[in-house]
Amino acid sequence: MTLTHTDSGVGTPDGLFLLISPFIVASLAIGVIAILRSLVSADSALSARPKDRKGRRIVGGGRVFETRSKQAIASLQRIGIPTVLAAISGFLYFDNLSLYISSTLDVESVGVLAQDNDTGQFVQNFLVVIDLLFSILAGSAYSKLYKQQESIYIALYNEVTLAKSLLEQLTLIGQGRIWYPATLRCVQDYLNEDLRQIDVSPVKRLSSRPMDDPLEAIMFMTSVGVPSVVYDTVKDLRQARGERLASFQRKFPVLGIILLYVLALLELFAFPLLGAGTAGISEVPELTTVSILELQSVLFAALCGCVTLVLRIIQELWQSSGGVFNTDDVLEQMLFGLEEELRFRMQGREDLMGIDKLR
Repeated sequence: MTLTHTDSGVGTPDGLFLLISPFIVASLAIGVIAILRSLVSADSALSARPKDRKGRRIVGGGRVFETRSKQAIASLQRIGIPTVLAAISGFLYFDNLSLYISSTLDVESVGVLAQDNDTGQFVQNFLVVIDLLFSILAGSAYSKLYKQQESIYIALYNEVTLAKSLLEQLTLIGQGRIWYPATLRCVQDYLNEDLRQIDVSPVKRLSSRPMDDPLEAIMFMTSVGVPSVVYDTVKDLRQARGERLASFQRKFPVLGIILLYVLALLELFAFPLLGAGTAGISEVPELTTVSILELQSVLFAALCGCVTLVLRIIQELWQSSGGVFNTDDVLEQMLFGLEEELRFRMQGREDLMGIDKLR
């Protein structure tokens, strides 16, 4: 903190520091609260892990916590760090950029920028139009991407429910048959290589060969001759998989993200242009006061941070996996009980086979 000493020897804080200190304190408070909440939720997740049939905590529940931790760290890197860097850059370079623009313009142009309110508000009208276009495109993108997330959740719930029904039917009608262990392994392959691979392109997943599909293998083993009741469940599960892949398909193009960044840069560029009009009349202030250019630097830094935050959140929703706005942790929690039940069935089958060999 910069201090200036008066005649009485008492230190007086820098006026610019007093201006930006509320923003710094608020940002740190929000960050600390977010970290504390994540730690509390993580501790709750660990303490709420389900128990097995003997009353012991299931070790595999840590996978959900690990996924949530990775999501939080990835989102912090992709959202928080760029937002802070954009705000700091805007604060540090606004005055230099405004002074540079002012030095490249003649006296009449600087006068027009300084009196923009009285000369038709050309730059401000330009800013209003760009801001309107950015708001329309950003709002539309956020709405579409948020609705896509809703459809993804619905598709996942439907597909996991059908997968549980398939496992129950295979156990009821297939336990004791020779193809039962193979169908359980197919269900396991389906969970690990299909349902959990949400970062793989849906088109690539759908274009795979039918012979490599575990659901196709289950239908073949259980429906030789006359189709069994498993056929309808597998049919519904494949339809649910198609709906899940369709919901994961990106509907907002990359060009839309690029246009958002272009409009954001145009919007932010208008502020140093307006600041160039006041750069000539801005004087070096005393330590206890703040110049108009320093005040504009603080406001411009807040604007850069907010615009970057909006863009990064939209891009985070645009990503298919890896962040707190995605479904990685929810999917892991959905599959946790199903995988434990599948592991129990497979272990039970191996125990029965061991008993038969002893006999």
